[in-house]
Amino acid sequence: MPAFLRHALLHGEADILDIARGFVIWCIAACAACIPFNSSAQSPYEVWANTTVYFSDPLNPLVLEDKQGDATLEQVRQRIAEFKPLDTITQIDPNAHYWVVQRLVNRLGESRELIVDASRTDRGTHWLRYQHYVVYPDGTSKELNGPFSQNVPLIMGDIDPFVFTLDTSLSRSPVFTLHRDSEVQLFSRLKSNSTYPAVSFSLRLYDRTTYLELRKFSLYLEGIFAGLMLTLILSTVYNLIYKHDTLAVTVALWLLTGWLQIIMLPMPDGQRLFEFFPSLHQDSVGILPSHVFWWALASLLQSILFCRFGQTFLGTRQHFPRLHWLTNFFIGLELLRFVVSSLIEHQIPSKIYWLPSMVLGLTVMMGYPIASMLRYRQGLRAGKFAAINSAVYACFYLIPLVNWFEIPVFEHLPTTIFGLLGRDSFVLQAIGICLAGIITNLSLQSRSRGIEKKLRVTLEAQKTAAQEQNKILESTVQERTLELQRQHKALNEAHELVTDSVNYASRLQRGQLPKAIRLENRFSSFATFWEPRDTIGGDLWWISSSRHMDVFVLAVADCTGHGVPGAMLSLLVSNSLERIYAHNTDEDPASALVSLDHFVRTGLNQDSPDSQSDDGCDAAILRIHKTQRVIEFAGAKIGLLQLDAQGQVTRHIGSRCSLGYVQRIPLSDKPRLTTLTYSPGDLFAIVTDGLTDQIGRHGEKKSSYGYRRLQTVLQKHVGCSAADMLERIKDDFMLWQGDEVRRDDVTVVVFAL
Repeated sequence: MPAFLRHALLHGEADILDIARGFVIWCIAACAACIPFNSSAQSPYEVWANTTVYFSDPLNPLVLEDKQGDATLEQVRQRIAEFKPLDTITQIDPNAHYWVVQRLVNRLGESRELIVDASRTDRGTHWLRYQHYVVYPDGTSKELNGPFSQNVPLIMGDIDPFVFTLDTSLSRSPVFTLHRDSEVQLFSRLKSNSTYPAVSFSLRLYDRTTYLELRKFSLYLEGIFAGLMLTLILSTVYNLIYKHDTLAVTVALWLLTGWLQIIMLPMPDGQRLFEFFPSLHQDSVGILPSHVFWWALASLLQSILFCRFGQTFLGTRQHFPRLHWLTNFFIGLELLRFVVSSLIEHQIPSKIYWLPSMVLGLTVMMGYPIASMLRYRQGLRAGKFAAINSAVYACFYLIPLVNWFEIPVFEHLPTTIFGLLGRDSFVLQAIGICLAGIITNLSLQSRSRGIEKKLRVTLEAQKTAAQEQNKILESTVQERTLELQRQHKALNEAHELVTDSVNYASRLQRGQLPKAIRLENRFSSFATFWEPRDTIGGDLWWISSSRHMDVFVLAVADCTGHGVPGAMLSLLVSNSLERIYAHNTDEDPASALVSLDHFVRTGLNQDSPDSQSDDGCDAAILRIHKTQRVIEFAGAKIGLLQLDAQGQVTRHIGSRCSLGYVQRIPLSDKPRLTTLTYSPGDLFAIVTDGLTDQIGRHGEKKSSYGYRRLQTVLQKHVGCSAADMLERIKDDFMLWQGDEVRRDDVTVVVFAL
């Protein structure tokens, strides 16, 4: 008996005519309602008190394919007999529209508000657009969510999370009331696409009251995750600003994209970021809703930046070139897939479209833990954190793959609030992002500490070595230079150590210059002017061993810098020349310059990719054949001046290259061999740029000394011996320099054969 009749008879609130009229109306409505309900053999899904917060009917819904996509609810209800079971449609066509109908019956003993969610089905996929209608037993219907549209998350920005209201107007999701002991039909109009395809017609339904409680905890979690990521970002920015760690730029950008992805993840509390931008829920980017586009973009950037961090942190280009190439290929494939997903309505089957990217990405993510452990064994202490981080990120990357293959990993969690949150793949992704962010930050901190520790150890070792060397030098100076100690007694200890060390180094450097025995019987006259700008310098002149009398070698070099660095480099150049001409003088000067270039570069370890220096020298080498009266000459930015008996000066210019630097000599600038003859009266001069580049005053105008002025001096004193000519050059040079500060080391070699 209907409830209103039973109530009227018990309380006597109506006469017989009213009762009869009401009974007839009820019978007519019941018959009308039974038409659509009984036109199919569909069984209803029963909602009981033990039904979980969200549920779906995987067996009983029926589906109708709408080829044209323009059918209305009334037309669909007329065609209820054409609906088919779910298993009759094996693959969802992204170009087609579908109508799904399911029946729900309330066994709760009370009315309950339910939410229909087509954004996520029971198999983890979503429909791009949807529209829902509920049909009540009396035949009336209600549209739940307005025009045919895409997913719009719940708006919770105006709701106090501590005081909940069940006002349906605050919800932008489809909400309807399932009345006590009543049965309804739920019609859903659905549309998918090929990039993010739906694979199931079983739509999720939520108990709205309990779901709001679930959202409260989810909102807390999202706030904790977002706040944690912001904290990690600030910590990374601190490393960048105060420790100048350039790797922190990549980490900070990766953490920022992770933070954006967390606030865009459709966890049970909704996509918080898009609640501030309602317009993003309209179609405006290709075939994708704008919020899906930005979410996909954040995911893409996060994957790319994580890969870039791994490449830089582990040095994959140098240590793991295959993994480096595979990572770059994966990044390119992801970019291509994103462009296709955003701009093209393709017909590629979902598994063919997604499987290569997933398999390649998983291969890359699993390769990083292995590479991290290998780097840890090679001495990279922070590699252990990188291994853990890569493993966590690989597990995080596995979550979509697990959902895609429908593996029930998390379905056995309890149906409590936290159990339901643990079942949500997006919550698990947020947890994975946060864990990866924490471990990445630890990796960065460990790397910084490792670098600082190595730097401290190196500085301590250098300090100890310097102290020991200073002690040795001090002892040597005290033994050999008592006069120098008395002159500097008033100076402080630090100045004394430095000055004594430099003076002693000057003695050593002068001791490296050729001895008189190497000049005997080789020149008719010979004179040199070697004057460093400071106590020691980078210029040197060198003569081969006296064992080679007929054919011998003369070299002049100008090393990078002056003072202590130049002197150290000049020692390397002198030893390299001894090495080239140790046993014979067969190597021609051009070839010898190439060999000198190699020895200087390797001696300074400048052929290594991680070299910290870029130094070298200019040089000129002469191989003199006394019997044949022939000179073979090759120069690298240092030339040779020849003055004949008639006062004619010939300048032999060297190549434009310099030797020993990181940048190798171009083929066009390779040293060239010049062969020249000479007469007994000829005079030769070799100078470094410390003389020609010295600034002096010419009237009121300052200019450099230059080769033209030097040639004038040579021509003016033609016929002089080498010693006299050198004195004339020195006098003219000092007069030119005047009060100007000496700018570089000066070397002049004058000789006659």
